[in-house]
Amino acid sequence: MIGSTELIAILIAALFLFGPKKLPELARSLGSAVGEFKKAQRAAELQLTEFDAYTRKAENKITLKDKEEDKEKHETSLQEKEESKEKTDVKTT
Repeated sequence: MIGSTELIAILIAALFLFGPKKLPELARSLGSAVGEFKKAQRAAELQLTEFDAYTRKAENKITLKDKEEDKEKHETSLQEKEESKEKTDVKTT
């Protein structure tokens, strides 16, 4: 942050460089530029937030798909074990 001493020095330098007539116009232009910068910053933050939401949604879908695939593999394995056990039981009887 700029301290009060630095701010006063900048204002005095601006007064000498641009004169008292140009100083209000310069201040308006500077204020407008700062406003535009803040507007662009908010837009960028919004885009990043939306991107983050899409990323989370995609990660959740991938995780869900992986869990479903794991479930199917376990179910298939269980069925194969049961079928194998049934075949073994039939042979022993």
